[in-house]
Amino acid sequence: MIITLGEHPLLLGLGLFALAAAAWWSYRRTTPELPLVPRAALGTVRFMALGLILFLLFEPLWTRERSDVRTPLVHFLVDASQSMSLSGSDGTGQGSDVHSRIDAIENELSGIPLRTLFHGTALVPADSVRADSFAAPQTDLDRALRQLIDNIPEGVVPGPVILLSDGLYNTGANPLAIAERYPVPIIAIAHGDTTRRRDVRIQQVLFNSLSYTGSDVPVRVRIRSEGAGEQPTNVTLSRDGQILDNVTTTLPDTGEIVVDLSYTAEDPGLQRLQIMVSEIPGEANTRNNVEEIGLQVLDQRKRVLLVAGSPSPETAAWRRHLESDPDIELATRIQKQPGQWHEGPLPDSLESWDLFVLVGFPGQASSSSDSQRLAEAAGSGVPTLFVADRSLDTGMLARDWSGVLAVTPDAPRQSWAEVSFRPRPAASTHPVFDHGQSGLDEGFWQRMFPVMANETRWNLLPGASVLAGASVRDVDLDQPLFVVGRVGQTRTAALLASGTWRWRLVPKDLERESAAWLRIQENIVSWLYATDDERLVRVSPASVRMAEGTPIMLTGEVYDETLAPEPNARVSLTVRSADGTELPVGMQPVGQGRYTADLGRLPAGEYTYTATASVGGEDLGTDRGEFVVGQQSLEFRTTQADYNLMAQLAGVSGGVFIAPDEISMLRERLMDLPAMRTVTRTMVSQNRLWQKYPFLVAILILLTIEWFFRKRLGMV
Repeated sequence: MIITLGEHPLLLGLGLFALAAAAWWSYRRTTPELPLVPRAALGTVRFMALGLILFLLFEPLWTRERSDVRTPLVHFLVDASQSMSLSGSDGTGQGSDVHSRIDAIENELSGIPLRTLFHGTALVPADSVRADSFAAPQTDLDRALRQLIDNIPEGVVPGPVILLSDGLYNTGANPLAIAERYPVPIIAIAHGDTTRRRDVRIQQVLFNSLSYTGSDVPVRVRIRSEGAGEQPTNVTLSRDGQILDNVTTTLPDTGEIVVDLSYTAEDPGLQRLQIMVSEIPGEANTRNNVEEIGLQVLDQRKRVLLVAGSPSPETAAWRRHLESDPDIELATRIQKQPGQWHEGPLPDSLESWDLFVLVGFPGQASSSSDSQRLAEAAGSGVPTLFVADRSLDTGMLARDWSGVLAVTPDAPRQSWAEVSFRPRPAASTHPVFDHGQSGLDEGFWQRMFPVMANETRWNLLPGASVLAGASVRDVDLDQPLFVVGRVGQTRTAALLASGTWRWRLVPKDLERESAAWLRIQENIVSWLYATDDERLVRVSPASVRMAEGTPIMLTGEVYDETLAPEPNARVSLTVRSADGTELPVGMQPVGQGRYTADLGRLPAGEYTYTATASVGGEDLGTDRGEFVVGQQSLEFRTTQADYNLMAQLAGVSGGVFIAPDEISMLRERLMDLPAMRTVTRTMVSQNRLWQKYPFLVAILILLTIEWFFRKRLGMV
């Protein structure tokens, strides 16, 4: 403890001497006359008050120094991934050899401050891993080293990091990058066997996660063999125990081969597939012979109802076109007379169809009841393609179909005129007119046969687009021939021309033009099938492929009725496993109407989920889905420990590399590192005494005492 003054201490001493003399002089004689003791006491009190004031005027500074000796804390970082359990010679995977090595290291470092942590993809407490064996499905050494140094408690002096690992990282960045600038040295203790072990493993699986019913699904499997001795093996693709494809091949002694599997997707929905490579004699590890994948199969078969006002070439052409598509289940109804049809009556349930194709319907032989039934079904949400034909009854069309199609007759007429079909500017950017014939100029429409257009004046619904119109002698008329639009959320299209059937029957020099029209017909049907995603609540898996042991994330979006993002929704999520177990989870907002849910680590299997969003107690909507968590053999794809990486980690960080049989030298090499030297921290604190209240209080008390006794003694 040191007190320093703003001026020379001699001046303070002289000042105090002068104050003492002044105090003595002032109480040398008193009125009334007092005995010596009271006069001496009052003089002393005055001297103390004035001396304290003088002392503070010299700005005294009280400086204190305190030293703290601290020993660096050593962090023991253990790789808790599944590959560490392969070090045993028996390959049982129990991890007993790892635990015995951990105990040997902790015993060797007894008496040294030590903090043990385990890691796979993140740091976890040591006790939980010891009880649950080594189960981390991935190894991210870079992330583990970063998390360790970022989470050192305040006030702790970080010492060297002891890393026990096989050096096999399969996730994250190369750990050498962080090791080069690591603030403390890394002592890398190698674990595992570097000798080549007899093994066959699935190295990679390539497939499309989305497919359609009836399509072939290719699956390419890359297989790695080590010391297989050119053994034959079977590679199978199965689902629920049923073999979908099987290939027998011969493995190289050491190397990789690629096996192509395939199967035909038949059932729509989420399918869980398993790829398995048969074992070879003496294989060290069989857990990397199996991998599971999830495949979403969509039903692309569509039910189409073709309704015609009468038999005609136009009806036959559209029927032939729809029948040529294997993904269309077609039903045809051709009007015979009012209430009667050539193929039987109209289906009882019309709302279940995926598409209506109306050719010349309602026709002159159609009944108003049939027309109204179809119009009500189309208005309820069935996409509709309307094709004008000579049998069309425009009056009935105006009465029954107003507001259902993209166009409505304004002044119905039954007369027809010959015109040319010409695309309008909007067609150049619309997917319907992507005819797929490269090198075919847009002038090919002039080479096509003319069509017949009804002379009715047509009104377009709001939002409808005219993609083609009529032309006579290269003069464009204000008469639409092909119009697309939406009625609510339902797509609709109208081809207001008859005679396009002739475009299928062309001479050889117009075959490319005819092929372009056939492609446009396909596009019309496909565009009508497609639906815009207008759901207010949308939840989906964050990743296409999810594996057991890894965090499973779901992401969501919530919109209000104007399709604006809703950031204040409450989103409840329920996840169900195949055995019926339910996991309720609340999705957390991340801004701009986006939400996320962390389901943690789930076992392999199929799962479904239901998400419900509400704002202020009112439901906005519900979304449902499914996902597959597949088995993963990532940790078992490499069975040889990487001692070179461990040595490089130690070298670039300024640490040392220790082989498995050199653990007895760990303590000595650890204590030789400069990072293990004790750290002495000196803390200096300074107090400005003239700014402290206790001194002011003391001065006031002394002056008060003097004043009190002077008054009590009657002094003047």
